[in-house]
Amino acid sequence: MSKKTFEVSNIRSSDELNQLSIALNKKEQVSHIKIGKDNISFYCLDIDALKGVIHGINKNFVVKEVVDGVGYQYDFAKPIDKEYYFIIRNIITEDDIQVLVNRLKKDDRFHDIEYNAQNRLLILSTMQRNPLQIIRKMMKKINPSVEILEHRKPIRSQDVFNQRFLNTYIRIGIILVFGALGIVSSRDNTFLTPISWFVCIMVISLPIIQNAWNQFLQKKYLNESLLVLAGMILGIISGAYIETAIAVVLYQFATPILIKVMQKAMNNITEAIQRPETVVKVYKNNEKKVSLYDIDIDDVIKVLPNDVIPIPGIVEKGLSIISTYSNTSSYDHEVVKKGSEVNSGDINVGENPIYIKVTKTYESANLTRLLSIASTASLYESKVEKYTVLFSRYYTPCVAALGLFVGVVLPIVNYELFSPYIHIGAILLIISSGLATDYSSSLVVLDGLAKAFVDGIMVESSIGLDCLNATRTIIYDRFDGVEITEEELALFKKLSHLGKSFIVFNDGPVALEDDQYTIYNDLTLGQKLKILDEATGPVVYIGDSFKDIELLQKSYVGISRGGIADSKVVENSDIVLIDSSLDRVYETFAIARQIRTHGFINNFVSIFMKLCIFVLALSFIPLPLWLIVLIEIAVDVVELYFATYLSSKKHKEKTK
Repeated sequence: MSKKTFEVSNIRSSDELNQLSIALNKKEQVSHIKIGKDNISFYCLDIDALKGVIHGINKNFVVKEVVDGVGYQYDFAKPIDKEYYFIIRNIITEDDIQVLVNRLKKDDRFHDIEYNAQNRLLILSTMQRNPLQIIRKMMKKINPSVEILEHRKPIRSQDVFNQRFLNTYIRIGIILVFGALGIVSSRDNTFLTPISWFVCIMVISLPIIQNAWNQFLQKKYLNESLLVLAGMILGIISGAYIETAIAVVLYQFATPILIKVMQKAMNNITEAIQRPETVVKVYKNNEKKVSLYDIDIDDVIKVLPNDVIPIPGIVEKGLSIISTYSNTSSYDHEVVKKGSEVNSGDINVGENPIYIKVTKTYESANLTRLLSIASTASLYESKVEKYTVLFSRYYTPCVAALGLFVGVVLPIVNYELFSPYIHIGAILLIISSGLATDYSSSLVVLDGLAKAFVDGIMVESSIGLDCLNATRTIIYDRFDGVEITEEELALFKKLSHLGKSFIVFNDGPVALEDDQYTIYNDLTLGQKLKILDEATGPVVYIGDSFKDIELLQKSYVGISRGGIADSKVVENSDIVLIDSSLDRVYETFAIARQIRTHGFINNFVSIFMKLCIFVLALSFIPLPLWLIVLIEIAVDVVELYFATYLSSKKHKEKTK
C-alpha cells in the first residue's frame, strides 16, 4: 500500500498550526510534512487513522487528498485568503455593527465573517490587499463616528483565558509542592522521595504521556513520546531525580523551538522565491509603486533597464532593446519603440526605460504562468529521505530493544550495577528516535527547488532534480543551425567532467569532432532515439524544440532550455530553463548534487552524534540525561537551520 498526499487547510491561527504540526510529527505513518502559512500537507498510508487527531484540535479543519502527488505549493498565481482581525471603537449602538456585518456577508470579497460583541472584535477572511480601507469606507456610510482598527492577533475573552490557563496553574502548583517534598525528604532516604519525584516528573510530562497514550491506542508502540517517557521513568528509578526533571523540561521545550526554527527555514525559502509584487504606475506624469494585482487594462507602467516586463502591453513611450528568450527561445534581441508589442517575461536589456500600456491583467500574464511552473511543483520523497526512513525503521527498534534489555533485564541479573545499568538504558531509549532528522531531509529538497527557482530553473517535480544524480549519461542536443560558441565549448568541458558519459547531438552548420566525448553530426530523429535507447544507464536529455518532445519523454530526466515558447515542450519536460545563459545547464546539475550532499551531511551528523552517545553510554561514562536531550536538540536545530542554506541570504552573498 503506497502513501498518498493529504492536505489540512482552514487553519485559523499560529497556535493551531503549531499544535497540528506537533501532533502529526508524532505519527510514524506520517512523512514529508510541509508547513504553509495556513495549511499543512503530508504523506500517509491511512488518513482515517489521523482524522481523530486532526479534528480533535479543531473540528473545522478541512482534510483532503491532493491528487498527482502535489505537496507543499507556493501558489503565487493568485492571491490567497488571509484572516484579519479588526477592533471596533466608539460604538453607539450595536445596530450599526450589525448593518456592517450584513453588508460584508453580501460582499463576495469577504468570507467567514464573525463579530465578537464582548470584545468588539470583527473577524473575516479575504483576498483583498487592504481590507481595512474597504471596511472603513463601508462604516463611514453607516456611522462616520465609529472607529475601526486592525489587530494582528485575535483577542480572547477573560473566560477563554482562564479556561486555557487554569490547568497550567494547577500543574505548576502540583509540581512545586511535590518537587519541594522530594528535595526535603531526600535527606531521610525514605520511599517518600522517589514517590514525590515520580509525581512531580509525571505532571511535568503530562503532554508527553497524552501523546504516548494516543499512539499506544493506535498500536504505535515505538513512537517517540513513548520511548522518551520510558527513558524518563528509568531515570527516576535510577535515582537521578533532578537531572530527569531537567531532561523532561528541556524535551518539552524542544518541540516549540524546533517548530520556530522550521518556520524560519520555510520563511527563508519563501523569501528566496518571492517575486516582486509591485510595479511603477504612471498617471498624469506622476509615478507611484502599486501592487501588480491593482493594475488594470489601459494603465501605463514603467519598466526600467534590466527589469522583467511583468504584464504584456503596447509600448506607449521610450526606445530600448528587449530579450524575448523566455517566450520565443530566440537569442536575438529586439528593438522596441512606441507601438511595439511586448510580453510578460521579456527583459528590458537596453539602457532606457520604457512605458507600457497594459493590455492584460497580471493574473493572465505569461510571467505568472511561467513562475507557477515551479511554484506549484510536485514534491516527492527523495532518495535521501527514503534512506533516512529506511534507517529509522531498523535503528529505532534495535536501539529501543537494547535500551530495555540493559535498563530492565541486566539490573536483575547483576544487582550490584543496578543504578548504572538503568541509567544506560534510559539514555538508549532517549536516543532511539530523532526529533528532526526526517523532515530536515524534506527541507533540503525544498531548499534546492527554491535555489533553482531563483536562478531561472523551473523544476516541475522534485523527482527531476533528485534523479539527475542517478543518471549515467548526458545527451546534449545543440540548437539547430547555430554555430558553435566558446560558451558552448566551455559548457561541454564542464558537463564531460561530471563523471558521466557525455554525448553531443550536433545539428549546426559545421561538423564537430572531439576526443574527450562523443559527437554525432546531423542525425535524424530515429537515429537519436536509437542512441538514447542504447546509452549506458539512465539518461538525461537536454533539448529545446518541438521535435525533441519524444526524446524528452523517453529520457530519464528531460531538460528543455527554450523557456515557455512552446507549451508542449514545457509539458513534457521535467526541468525548464528560462534563462538564455548556458551556465544554467551546468548549474542544474550542481544544485542536484548539492541537495544530495547536503542531505547526506545532515544525516551523517545526526547518526554520528547518536553513535558517540551510544559508545559513551556503553562505556559507563556518566552522562546526565539532560545533557543527552540538550545534544539531541542542538543537533536537530543545526540540521534544520542549515537545511535551507542554499536559499539563505548568507549563501546568496557568498555566491555573488
